Amino acid sequence: MKTHIILLFFIISLPFTSIASNTSFDVGRAGFTVSVKGIKNPYSVFSVYVLPDETVTLSSEDEFKIRTDQGIIEEKQATSWEWKAPSVPGLYPINLQTNDNSKNMVLNIFVMRPSKELKDGKLDGYNIGNYPSKPFKGLPIYGVPKGFIEVTEQNINTAISPHFTLGQFLCKQPSTASKKFLILRPELLLKLERILQEVNKQGYVANSFFIMSGYRTPFYNNAIGNGKYSRHIYGGAADIYIDTTPRDGSMDDLNKDGKINRKDAAVLYDLIEKLSKQEGWKHIGGLGEYGVSHTHGPFVHVDARGFRARWGKN
Repeated sequence: MKTHIILLFFIISLPFTSIASNTSFDVGRAGFTVSVKGIKNPYSVFSVYVLPDETVTLSSEDEFKIRTDQGIIEEKQATSWEWKAPSVPGLYPINLQTNDNSKNMVLNIFVMRPSKELKDGKLDGYNIGNYPSKPFKGLPIYGVPKGFIEVTEQNINTAISPHFTLGQFLCKQPSTASKKFLILRPELLLKLERILQEVNKQGYVANSFFIMSGYRTPFYNNAIGNGKYSRHIYGGAADIYIDTTPRDGSMDDLNKDGKINRKDAAVLYDLIEKLSKQEGWKHIGGLGEYGVSHTHGPFVHVDARGFRARWGKN
């Protein structure tokens, strides 16, 4: 049953699926919201990251039921359940359904490898490196991660939200290790989904963003000369662009001037900035605009650091 669930959502989340128009874009909402680990998820498929044997509470304003064959589940009341994760790291999907059977949600829960298993900055031979011992300005969001998601051939294409898959956020770092690891913050996924919704609302057809850079290990981040407190190393940032028409590994000509340059990044930047000023915007974080270089085309940086930051705008 688990295999079928994962495959279903992988199919609908493939990047850049052709659609008739932006009005046919499916936001992917479940029709009810479930809160877990401080995150309110409204989507039909989402991801949660826990440690072995960790107990999490799932709650909603709607009465709902849960189906899972892994971990220990206990109903606390009609709108709240507790789930204790297995001790073995891996992927454990949970199916949620309102009691009237009209609304459904899948939570793809990843039991992580604890960070205490790191040895000399490596995990099973994969060079992660060392995190700063002191958080930036003492902010908890810059603390050393508690665990890492193990990415395998079996789970790399798992949907972690309606329009993004786990593999899209892998670090680019070359590795001879048979396994790779990453970190993702659910806040980033919620922000990207909301931006993608607005992109389609404004007439730019895209069923996902191209993630040019998602998670970066501290080892890789240092190797490319980035700051030691980059939000990328905490799984809370993504460098993105729209690559749909044509799909060619570069930003689309968003301003329709026949050129691919920083002005196209500016279109996406301005759209996100305008969205961030709307009443009720909760996805506070960083936004940066970048032009063309010898290593990349134009793109926009988005992160979920919890406080406002802007840079790179001409």
